[in-house]
Amino acid sequence: MPLASRITALWHTLFHSAALDRDLDDELRAHVDLLTERRIAAGVDPASARRDALREVGSLARVKEEVRAVRIGSWIETALRDARYALRGLRRSPGFAAAAVVTLALGIGATSAIFSVVRAMLLSPLPYRDPSRLVFVWSDMTAIGYPRAPLSAPELNDLRERSTRFDGFASIWSTTAALTGDGDPEQLRVGLVSTNFFSLLGADAAIGRTFAVDDESTDAPRTILLSDALWQRRFGGDPSIVGRAIRINGQTTTVVGVMPAGFRLLMPPDAAVPDDLQAFVLLNPQALTRGPRGQQFLRVVGRMKRGVTLDEARRDVDGVAAQISREFTSYGANGRRFTTVGLQDDDVRQIRPVLLALFGGVAILLLIACVNVAALLIARAASRSRETAVRLSLGAGRSRLLAQYLVEGLVLAAIGTAAGVAAGSAGLRLLLTLRPDALSRLDAARIDTAVLAFTVAVSLVWGVLFSLAPLAELLRTDPIAALQRDGRRAGGSLHYRVRSTLVVAQIALSVVLLVAAALLLRSFAAVQRVDPGFRADRILTFRVALPGQRYASADKFNAFSRQLQAALAALPGVTGVGAFSHVPYDNVPNWGGPYLSRPGQEESTAVMADNRAVTPGLFETIGAHLVDGRFFTEDDDARRENVVIVDDQLARRSWPGQSAIGQRIASDPFSTGHPVVWATVVGVVRHLRHRSALEDLGDQVYFPERQVQRNPMAYFVRGGDAATLPAAIRRTVASLDPELPVADIRPLEEYVVAARAAQRFSSLLAAAFAAVALVLATVGVYGVIAYAATRRRFEFGVRMALGAQPRDVVRAIVREGSVLAAAGAAVGVVAAAGAAKLIAAQLYGVSARDLASYGAAVVVIAVAAIAASWLPARRATAVDPLSALRAE
Repeated sequence: MPLASRITALWHTLFHSAALDRDLDDELRAHVDLLTERRIAAGVDPASARRDALREVGSLARVKEEVRAVRIGSWIETALRDARYALRGLRRSPGFAAAAVVTLALGIGATSAIFSVVRAMLLSPLPYRDPSRLVFVWSDMTAIGYPRAPLSAPELNDLRERSTRFDGFASIWSTTAALTGDGDPEQLRVGLVSTNFFSLLGADAAIGRTFAVDDESTDAPRTILLSDALWQRRFGGDPSIVGRAIRINGQTTTVVGVMPAGFRLLMPPDAAVPDDLQAFVLLNPQALTRGPRGQQFLRVVGRMKRGVTLDEARRDVDGVAAQISREFTSYGANGRRFTTVGLQDDDVRQIRPVLLALFGGVAILLLIACVNVAALLIARAASRSRETAVRLSLGAGRSRLLAQYLVEGLVLAAIGTAAGVAAGSAGLRLLLTLRPDALSRLDAARIDTAVLAFTVAVSLVWGVLFSLAPLAELLRTDPIAALQRDGRRAGGSLHYRVRSTLVVAQIALSVVLLVAAALLLRSFAAVQRVDPGFRADRILTFRVALPGQRYASADKFNAFSRQLQAALAALPGVTGVGAFSHVPYDNVPNWGGPYLSRPGQEESTAVMADNRAVTPGLFETIGAHLVDGRFFTEDDDARRENVVIVDDQLARRSWPGQSAIGQRIASDPFSTGHPVVWATVVGVVRHLRHRSALEDLGDQVYFPERQVQRNPMAYFVRGGDAATLPAAIRRTVASLDPELPVADIRPLEEYVVAARAAQRFSSLLAAAFAAVALVLATVGVYGVIAYAATRRRFEFGVRMALGAQPRDVVRAIVREGSVLAAAGAAVGVVAAAGAAKLIAAQLYGVSARDLASYGAAVVVIAVAAIAASWLPARRATAVDPLSALRAE
């Protein structure tokens, strides 16, 4: 047939089907009339002739279906007709439609929301040019307890000069800087970067430019690159900011550009490079050329040459490490080792297990939802067995009915998908609202085209699968037997067994989620009980950075610190004041170095410790536990011998069975990479968990801030009126130096809560999934037991007529639900034991085989099943026995 004729035929099929059906009716009527006339002419009476003609033609409905089936585009017409029929059916059964759509919306909505997060965090490439070629290089110092350490400036230069598989290496280090001039002074989070940092990443400025080689010249003005957020807030989005001079740390600095609004610097979390840096300035070129080899502070990113694999890049970097290990004896017997990892993989290394566990949980939830819908469709098919029998007796083929079931399932899936996408969007917004600051990168999650395509694909697959759920009911329908029954007892034992099996599967899957939720909740409870080694209640913290030009000498630095502490202590209600170089759990780069615990010890065996500077009064203010010796006093200054306080972990390692007081220790307070400064231990405190809320990481050495200055310092103020204290702090600092910005005024408890937020977030999501799964499983049990109770209505009527008590009927029905729950729980416990291994790394203080968690899950599902069985049981006993017998 010519193409034009085919298009015309398709047009008539799709848009003029009523006229075609009228023509078909006329043709069939004419054909039957012709056959009738022939039989009458042969001497048959008219009634018999008409009957014989219809018998010869066969089922008119079947003939019409066969004719429609050969039309061009008939399958489209059939599908549209079936879709309209399905929509009418759903309108006639609003209860069924609502239950199915809500169930699907819960499963699909949760899936789309979590998948959007997984895609944004794990699947989407980093927002840089050719991100697959970017690597992150760590210094591997596992032998001394520091497996992922930064690199020094000479090591960065070694990589640049000796590697052959890279286009280049760049570096960054985060710190703070004071912005003064127009408006109030402000402390900025600043990234100190190498000149080629942005060009290596492939990130360009929105206006202006990034850094250039000319900016390194000693004659060039100091330059700065602003974030879009700072530009909009502080400078009103004025494009003329480019080229303008601003005051940074008291020095004139020229703005060369502004980064795009969506730019976020995505580095590995343990690199201590916040993704919300407010500005970028160049690292001092001298620091990159003359710094000591042991001064490790640079976070190094490399770009592989095109065609180079990650394994080849690793071998190249390992070769550089081997060369410098041979050339520089300062590395000792262990030498230097580097770890080279893909930037994308390292960026999500810590969050990947959490996201995969959440995605696994939501996949189980979706499976439960779809099993529930399949059970609903089976029940609906059973209730329509009489309708199915009528249609079969009128000539409809089983394949035709199966196609209709398929379209009905897809229509239901389409409606559920639409509702699910809406629910997913709302769920994602809630998810982002609840997400902790540590997971700020979740903000990149969106319900975009890719997420919609994934959601539609998943819905299509499940729509087809649960559309086939009523297939057994269709294949076993006997039209004659079904028409002889009244329909009330339709759907025999096979139907019941299938629905029971589905409910057992629902319960088993629900138990998996309940066990996971119980494990995570118990783990979070254990995290809450962990003693960090300090008290965070009623303490307000803030940071102050002193400009180097005005506070260059140690005397001026210490004088300001003493004055500020005294002024803060004089505020109403304040009971303690101290300063700390690091707030626990903040994102300031860690400060550490090697130490030796006895004279003559080989430097290559030195263990790494976390170094901290504290003022007198700090330990008392935070409630640190003094194990031995004393705290620092104002006498511990530059005029006295060097002293330190160590933690009990270091004391046990260095002087087992001895007192640490009076012992001598060599450490590295000035980050040279060599433990050359000897000091006397005057105190031992209990280990403070200031880097991890859950782990005892490195040993700890505390220096008196009067001897070892760090800038900026964080001040801790205990007591005072929480409502008025921030303003009082700002006034106090301004009274001493009006150009000093006060930054990050926050309660210490916020840092502690944030350190536990990831566990709380995972626990809340797991609990939410488990609660939804429990509801769906309970509905499933209720549906099966209610159906079984209806089927056994006659039986119960007979039993009560013969003297059975209502409680006997209730017991029988509840026992049936209990059997389903027991079977599902048994399967679920076994499955949960395997699934729990996947979240074992996220557990703390509780085993993946924690019996209390499994027991709680089984008890909850048992109670839910009994409650779901009790309701139809009570309804069954409320029926009058005689009425039940007459109904049968």
